[in-house]
Amino acid sequence: MLTKTHLYTLRRYTPPAKRNRLKKAVELAGLTQNEVAFGTRLHASYVSDIINGRYVSLTVRNAHRFRRFFGCDSVDDLFPDEEAK
Repeated sequence: MLTKTHLYTLRRYTPPAKRNRLKKAVELAGLTQNEVAFGTRLHASYVSDIINGRYVSLTVRNAHRFRRFFGCDSVDDLFPDEEAK
């Protein structure tokens, strides 16, 4: 879904505290939240909550669904480790 240039941009993006990079990934891919929900087989309201930071944690399985959907090499591309900074 994301090109190499998109992934480079995504990795350099610093999300607000306690947030993830999903919103930026959706923007870079030119998709809607509903398209992401369909592609990941997750409920649209759940995807919206994750993208907008209403949930700060999610299952490893769902994190990998997002990773595969966007074509990221690592879950850390979308969900950076706060403690690693």
